[in-house]
Amino acid sequence: MINSSEAKSALEQLRHETQNKRIKVSAAANDLVKYVQDNEKEDYLMNGFPSDKMNPYRPKNSFQCQVL
Repeated sequence: MINSSEAKSALEQLRHETQNKRIKVSAAANDLVKYVQDNEKEDYLMNGFPSDKMNPYRPKNSFQCQVL
């Protein structure tokens, strides 16, 4: 069951959301595609890293000193 403070909070949130600018999904999808295409050159996930040293996800060296 919802208490009065939760209901007031939900109502306030809904009133706030009515002020958001709404656009069609097709327009939002086009904007998203354009953004991805514009920033594609700088995206390491799409192009990879210029060198292995810049990649924070590379396997760590398993260098071990083998002095016997």
